[in-house]
Amino acid sequence: MNVLVTCNENYIPPLKTMLWSLFKSNKGEQFTIYFMHNNMAENRLEELDLFIKRNGQEFYPIDGSGLFEEETTVNRYYSIEMYYRLLAPFVLPDEVDRILYLDPDIINLNPVSDFYHQDFKGNLFVATTHDYLTKWIQPINNIRLNTLESKGYFNTGILLMNLPAIRLSKTKEDIFSGIELNKNRLLLPDQDVFNHLYWDSILEADWRIYNLDPRYYSKANVVFPKDYNLEWVEEKVVFIHYCGKQKPWNKKEAYKYKLGHYYDQYEQEHLQGFPQSLDFVLEE
Repeated sequence: MNVLVTCNENYIPPLKTMLWSLFKSNKGEQFTIYFMHNNMAENRLEELDLFIKRNGQEFYPIDGSGLFEEETTVNRYYSIEMYYRLLAPFVLPDEVDRILYLDPDIINLNPVSDFYHQDFKGNLFVATTHDYLTKWIQPINNIRLNTLESKGYFNTGILLMNLPAIRLSKTKEDIFSGIELNKNRLLLPDQDVFNHLYWDSILEADWRIYNLDPRYYSKANVVFPKDYNLEWVEEKVVFIHYCGKQKPWNKKEAYKYKLGHYYDQYEQEHLQGFPQSLDFVLEE
């Protein structure tokens, strides 16, 4: 299976935790990890390469520096790497026909094979909405992004990509134009551009299974404890997505939502077997 990830150096620790959860939850599967980065230091790339290969998987780094003019595309505190998932279909090797993009702030609990190998049914992507968060502002999003007929606003943290179909449908220039056209009204930059360009070409998956937000689960567990509980999570949920500004790896403040212990579990497991830095590994 092909997996796409992208981040800056600050997100390498959670990225490794996410990858460890992916490898552990899919024993026997072979993954090729395509990592798009912005001129990352060679020692950090070697660190990722060692971590991934010691888990029996393949690593394929792609330097995306020069794809964008940074000053015209970065919005507020967002990094340039956020846009790379949009350009990935035009940068990845032609022989790659489908790929699963995952944000680094995700934990994989159950096998991904069924999700990965599903039929696109003529669509370019499979993604989820978080309609419990966006339904009240959907009319505003539709006007803001010129998607008047769209009934949902899709989250870009987990994307299954139909690469040949995307390459036939759009070009790199379409991505650049989408960014330029909307640059003064982007709130969640890459996600806004994604919805502007592809809103009518996305097969919707169940966010409760494939993009579970702990903020929602914490409330649902109180109101509907028979339906939303840890037994249900461990049996059904494929991806937990730690959305929002508060992250479970930030030890300066206790993570206030339920399900943070899954991140802690996988973080501790991979740290015990694979030290954080390459320098530490080489000293062993």
